[in-house]
Amino acid sequence: MDTRNLSEKRNFSRVKVPGIKVSFKLLDPRTWSTYHEKSLNMVENISLGGLAIKTNNELTVKAPVGIDIKISPDQDPIRTFGRVAWIRKEDGDNDNYIMGISFSWWKKEEDKKILRNIIEKNQS
Repeated sequence: MDTRNLSEKRNFSRVKVPGIKVSFKLLDPRTWSTYHEKSLNMVENISLGGLAIKTNNELTVKAPVGIDIKISPDQDPIRTFGRVAWIRKEDGDNDNYIMGISFSWWKKEEDKKILRNIIEKNQS
């Protein structure tokens, strides 16, 4: 997928926030219940609309995922749900991918507010 023009299609600007990690669970699309749990991954960039992560898991576009965003070790994770928006191989690395996930809904509205504050603090 050509990701060069994605910024023109996005409703939210993305920021880099050092230290944020995310774990995700592949969900059963019929019930949105956990199907397969995946590992902790580094966040490339994040917005209120979604995030991009480095991963060694190749998922299909539109696959439903449950997401735990870990801001810091002493803070509970932010929980949200979404779908894989795009995926591509990382340049020069056959085993790793960059994957974009768009958020569909939030477990708690308070989590969305916390993420909004973090994004605002990291905008340049």
